[in-house]
Amino acid sequence: MGYEIRSTKFEYGTKSAVSNFEFRISNFRRSAGFTLLEMVVALGVFSGVMIIAFGVAIAINNAQFKASRIQIVQDDLRFALESMTKEMRTGVNFQASKLAGGLSNGYEQITFRRSDGVQVTYCRQSPTDAMRKIIGVVTDCDDPNAQAVTGDDVAIEALTFYLVGENAGANDGQPRITISLKARSASPKLISAFSIQTTVTQRLRDY
Repeated sequence: MGYEIRSTKFEYGTKSAVSNFEFRISNFRRSAGFTLLEMVVALGVFSGVMIIAFGVAIAINNAQFKASRIQIVQDDLRFALESMTKEMRTGVNFQASKLAGGLSNGYEQITFRRSDGVQVTYCRQSPTDAMRKIIGVVTDCDDPNAQAVTGDDVAIEALTFYLVGENAGANDGQPRITISLKARSASPKLISAFSIQTTVTQRLRDY
């Protein structure tokens, strides 16, 4: 009994299998992945979008910081003016001192007696740019016992008092105090100034 080896069919089948395999690999390499140019373009677009997004986020953060600081300054000034004018309405014996410089005929500090009989003085301390309150007969704004009316977030650039009708008598006898102040935020990141003016009239007449 003999065996016959057909080398022709074996060789044909081998070549056909290799040829189909190479075709599949070649076809796979053409369809998968990105080219270098596509990667560069995609990276450029992504970088541009991220830069714009970071810029918008930083701008929003700065705007929020500025708005919050402005609100803090306004609340601080509002509280200081309300507490000061409340005492002035029921006060007596108003006396202004330390004439303000420049063309203004106002004064830098004012002293009066509260409804409970205690003497109070309001003034501005120039080294710290703070509005201060002195309780007692001491009228020096640098006195260590003086109380700060405004917080550290506010810098008072100017504080001027205009006093009219302080002399007792039938002609007037009802003092009117106009308070004018200029303030800004103490933060160097926020350049914003506020000018506020209000007038207070003594509630009771001086006869």
